[in-house]
Amino acid sequence: MQGKGNCVSRSPALQHLPGCGIMRAKTNSQIGGMSVSDAREQPAVQPPKKRMSRGTRVLVIIVCILIAIALILAGTVLILSAVGRNALTNDDGVNIARDDVEALGSGTVRYNGQLYRYNTDIVTILLMGVDEEVKQDTGGVYGNANQSDANILAVLDMRNQELTLVSISRDAMCTLDVLDSTGAHVGTATAQLALAYSYGDGAERSCELTSAAVSRLFYDLPIPAYGSIYMQGIRQLVDSVGGVTVTPDASFSGFTAGQPVTLTGQRTENYIRYRADSTEGNNQRMQRQKQVVLALVNKMLAQVKEDPASVLALYNDVRRNITTNINTAMMVYLAQQASGMHFSGDIVNVPGTSVMGAQKHAEYQVDPDALLEMVLDIFYEPVDG
Repeated sequence: MQGKGNCVSRSPALQHLPGCGIMRAKTNSQIGGMSVSDAREQPAVQPPKKRMSRGTRVLVIIVCILIAIALILAGTVLILSAVGRNALTNDDGVNIARDDVEALGSGTVRYNGQLYRYNTDIVTILLMGVDEEVKQDTGGVYGNANQSDANILAVLDMRNQELTLVSISRDAMCTLDVLDSTGAHVGTATAQLALAYSYGDGAERSCELTSAAVSRLFYDLPIPAYGSIYMQGIRQLVDSVGGVTVTPDASFSGFTAGQPVTLTGQRTENYIRYRADSTEGNNQRMQRQKQVVLALVNKMLAQVKEDPASVLALYNDVRRNITTNINTAMMVYLAQQASGMHFSGDIVNVPGTSVMGAQKHAEYQVDPDALLEMVLDIFYEPVDG
């Protein structure tokens, strides 16, 4: 029975509690070893969980490790790409010291009434092919017989996603730095570009001297990266991609005009080194070198698109015969960029004319006006004003 203002519990264990408020406060007291709240909140009995097998646990751990490695590698690539870009790009532009070119500052010039602004998103790399079988340690001795027979300027335009290759004749007349046998600078001279390499040590200094000569020729163009490769390295590189197929324009030394041939091993060297004894002999050789380089570039770009890491494998195949200041960060960056760029499939030549010099050596006289237009077309962008 319930009286007014009182609360009478039907549970014998709670009959002596004086009121409802106190009874609520005491509902957690034990009744038969279990509290009232426990009795109300106790979930339904769940079936025991099936334990993960040892094999499954190992598989999950392996997957987690692989995901972690992938994330680390992705982050590393991003960091290396940023480092590579910063090291290779330049905001200074070129120094076009000509009376018909007006420098306006901030990389802007006026030529023939048109304004042009230097493209700061360009990476320029000088690639040199050396006319010696293998790279040797000269022990710091300067002045050697090695010359750069092939000189190609690789231009990567990140802004417009364009890859351009510019071939510079070995006989192009340039201003060269002259060093003595100890490496001390003793002056400058006007001579064929190929000779710049011979004043150095056959390695880094030779590459720097050749880069400096090309930079002067291109109106002080920044060339932050370089790479030279010796003949054995070229053969190894061609063999690494499975050979390259070319079609000779003329018959010579076992090659027949118009008959396609796949070059491997020694035949690669025979094809790119032969030079007819004439003023046009080097230009004809440059054309054959151009064929080999284009076929090689196309194969390498295809490999890099499938597997960016393949560029490191190619490098490891020939590294003994290469000199370069392109480090790992730069290689990662360049491989990423070049593989996705548009490439015309051709190599442009620095404009000029071959003549026989006073010392009976071929000289390539560069056309300065045509070269200026090439520089403005490749390294600058027209702007309104």
